Amino acid sequence: MHHQTDPLKKAHKPFKNEMAFKDFKTKVEDLKGKEWNFVRASLLYQQALKCGKCDPNVAMLLLCSSADSMQLVGNGKPWRNFEKFYKDYCPSGLRNPPIKYYPTLKPPLIPRDVSFEEALDYVYAKFRCLYTHEGIGRLELPPKGIKLIGSKMLDKFKDKHYVIDLVSILGWFTSITRESLSKIL
Repeated sequence: MHHQTDPLKKAHKPFKNEMAFKDFKTKVEDLKGKEWNFVRASLLYQQALKCGKCDPNVAMLLLCSSADSMQLVGNGKPWRNFEKFYKDYCPSGLRNPPIKYYPTLKPPLIPRDVSFEEALDYVYAKFRCLYTHEGIGRLELPPKGIKLIGSKMLDKFKDKHYVIDLVSILGWFTSITRESLSKIL
């Protein structure tokens, strides 16, 4: 017979260094009506961690789904749920995305920081929607034996020329998702 692990215990794994299971369970129960949304969000986050090294495109998609699964705005509103999750719960010290933009493509090319909101919009459109709806991934792994030290992608989005650090985007997004989940508790 197949033994099924308690989903609440599985959901506790990312937070076990911060709090004992008993405290975690109490905090999840205090989410009144959102308990299982949180459990699902934590499980999706953990699945994203597993996929990160073998398929970073799937990992990004799962992180986006983790935010949506909290259903902070409501069912069937994925973009609004995603946006509210990060805007409400991402710690201010982590709102520094590895995404910049060029105001113009004429020299001198001086990249500027994008706002946190612009970064969320970009991640959702280019890493979630493009992969979900068209199967186009942006985080392809290099061939075996080749390690990326730096990799930038230039992409036009909403009349701006974005520069995305493809080496650090997944790590940053993983971090803000985990810390946002932690803050919900």
